[in-house]
Amino acid sequence: MLILSFGLPLLLATVVMLLGWTLWKRPRHAKPHTWPPPVALGLGVCLAFVIQEGLPSIPLSSKWHWILPTTFAVTVIGATHRTFPRRRSFRFIPELATAFIAAFVLRFPGQDSIEAKLVIGLATLLCCMAGRAYLLRRPAVLLPAMSWLILATMALLVFQTHFAKLTFITGAASMIAAAIGVCTLVRRPATISPGMSCVVGFLVVAIAACGSAYDIDDKVPMVSWYLLAAAIPGSAILTAMFSDLGHRRHWLITFATTLACCIAAMLWTVLSATGTDTDVPPLPY
Repeated sequence: MLILSFGLPLLLATVVMLLGWTLWKRPRHAKPHTWPPPVALGLGVCLAFVIQEGLPSIPLSSKWHWILPTTFAVTVIGATHRTFPRRRSFRFIPELATAFIAAFVLRFPGQDSIEAKLVIGLATLLCCMAGRAYLLRRPAVLLPAMSWLILATMALLVFQTHFAKLTFITGAASMIAAAIGVCTLVRRPATISPGMSCVVGFLVVAIAACGSAYDIDDKVPMVSWYLLAAAIPGSAILTAMFSDLGHRRHWLITFATTLACCIAAMLWTVLSATGTDTDVPPLPY
């Protein structure tokens, strides 16, 4: 089951990166296509969902099933990011569309109020904009590495909620992000487009929202989800504050901030744990 849950999505993502970036060809003087990273991550997550839950019925039988169609829609946005107009008034249409999908298309229990939707949409927009404005100027491996770290930590938090299927999906997403990072090291020069930040920002916020919505026994405090969702925007803010530092120190600050947010989220969850009951509650779906 582990090989099926993690191996197939990882294999699909690797094939997309291999074919899209033609990693077997040398020399590689031209910049690679920008669509393979968002497509590899998005389709890999969609396949991980199908492996765990199968193709959902229409209409959807469970609210968390909205992860599949919304992830696919954001993947299309990420893959076609460069086709959107680059004029100032239209430049951020992909990020705004991604935030709208996260806020008003995703439907998780207990998050139907307009306030909750606005928080989810704003968090998604901040993640997407931070990736576009700051992180994409750093080494190409940085955004996949940060995504791997955040999603891996998030998988551990989802595991605490006993949401097994979402745990497998999140774990597969983290492994795919790591594989994309390896591809950026193999392929020189390598470029990560803003479309990748749209997919990453959406997944981070969507998984955090889903995990918190189905955390029946409050195993994970809300602060931990907020810390992980704030890792990418927080890294961008700190990088901008220390803009006078050297290039290498910028990405060190970025990765250190992300690591600090992940460690803080785990520590907060451990310290907030109450009781010693080890009974596993019913699955929340």
